[in-house]
Amino acid sequence: MTKRERANAHARLFGKAVLTMRKELRLSTEELAELSGIPLILLGRIETGTAGGDEWGLREICALARVLDVTVEKLTDRWERYIEEAGEAWWKPVWRDKVRKDTGRN
Repeated sequence: MTKRERANAHARLFGKAVLTMRKELRLSTEELAELSGIPLILLGRIETGTAGGDEWGLREICALARVLDVTVEKLTDRWERYIEEAGEAWWKPVWRDKVRKDTGRN
């Protein structure tokens, strides 16, 4: 996995963390966008995992944590937990057994 692919995967998992916590509070995406001051389109892209990490940052993380009534640490802990859970599948090397036929050529 390239550095860019890993960053995009982390961005998708941040969206998953936000979506999960929003649903726990029974808020709609529209309500969360209005309360946090994050544009609805951007928040929707974050939640669906289509917004890259270059589209949001610490300002959005802090705004979401405030509205979700959690500390930034708790929000990032949830995010990190999803990364760790998925990490085993992402960073394990995939070894492919290549069967080499001995053709007798040197």
